[in-house]
Amino acid sequence: MSKSLLINPSALEAGLEAAFAARSKTSEPQAAAFQRFSKLGFPNRRVEGWKWSDFNAALRKPQEKGKKPAAGEIPLSPFAALHPVEIRIVDGQYQLPEGARPEGLRFRLIDPSGTIPEFERHPMAMLNVAMTGKALGMQVVEGAVLNRPILIRHINTGAGFTFAQTLLRVSKNAWAQLIETYEGGGAGFYSHLFHTVVRDGGRLDRLVLQDTGGDAVVHGICAAKIDCASRFDQTALSTGARLARHETHAHFWCEQSSARLNSAALVSGGRHSDFTSDVIFKAEACETRQLHKGVAKDRGRNVFQGKFHVERGGQKTDARMAANALLLSDDAEANHKPELEIYADDVECAHGSTSGALDEDALFYLRQRGLDEASARTLLVEAFVGEVIDGIGDEAARYIFRARVNDWLRNEA
Repeated sequence: MSKSLLINPSALEAGLEAAFAARSKTSEPQAAAFQRFSKLGFPNRRVEGWKWSDFNAALRKPQEKGKKPAAGEIPLSPFAALHPVEIRIVDGQYQLPEGARPEGLRFRLIDPSGTIPEFERHPMAMLNVAMTGKALGMQVVEGAVLNRPILIRHINTGAGFTFAQTLLRVSKNAWAQLIETYEGGGAGFYSHLFHTVVRDGGRLDRLVLQDTGGDAVVHGICAAKIDCASRFDQTALSTGARLARHETHAHFWCEQSSARLNSAALVSGGRHSDFTSDVIFKAEACETRQLHKGVAKDRGRNVFQGKFHVERGGQKTDARMAANALLLSDDAEANHKPELEIYADDVECAHGSTSGALDEDALFYLRQRGLDEASARTLLVEAFVGEVIDGIGDEAARYIFRARVNDWLRNEA
């Protein structure tokens, strides 16, 4: 690449361009994706939808890649007790498990997505499409009900920038539980694009736990296509990072399908967590319930942006969204932006947003019954976040999420 595609590139952008140019194998669609990114640039606060999550500022300082750890240096996952099919993506490198696989599950490394039309104006998605070298392809075959969860561990240990993709197809009348964890103390930028299709009568339960070091920059996109009479349930918990943004783009393409999109953020010490979603209803009689709970302390920042877009064909849509924030200190921050965009006339849609401090009357009530102030505050925060965690259907996984909330409360609340 003899001429830079970027205008006055930063050190990071110049490094990305050099890395893209040095790749031995690049498809034409990937080259087009990088060109789109080069025109859009990293999102900043002047771009609507990114004004509270400025990636340009977060990535201003150049980073160098760290050394990939040996397999023995990776700690055991708290979800190991569930006996999952564990797949690791360590600094962008895939580590597939050996041995027997659950009946009905297939996976292998494949070529990444060359293009995603609905994301052509999304700079971070285009950067991921351009830079990802290999992708993880998975399929749950028709009628299969997996007896073990799939665990994907995104482990970022160094600096620099890494990219990965996962494509999962849940076939007709199949069911699977997918757990994704974002881990590691690295200070780099990690981008993951997860694309799933839940076919007719299928169900996917997705759990996300993002618990990285405070210096990381994390961006995850979940693009879910939901077909007839199928279900997509997602619960995500984030403890933030220098900047962590998790996006969910769910599209209802066929009637009588449903989704539950729950999320919680626990941020302190200047950490930043952003949950952004866009749910598009293209077919009739689909249902969505979305609940977000954010807890912020010190200079922690909690961001929630949710949008329900009901097209003319989305008659009889039933969609409800709520975002609630709890601020534990004067410097803590919560930014919420719930939206409805409706073009159908026979729908039931609602959204709401609240923010505030702990209820002094409730604190007084608990103190009067023998709890000290710290224990009373912890109990109230646990109950506040617990509404999200209680939505996890798997009891063992729910226990692990609740334990992580309790750990955070003991250390921070």
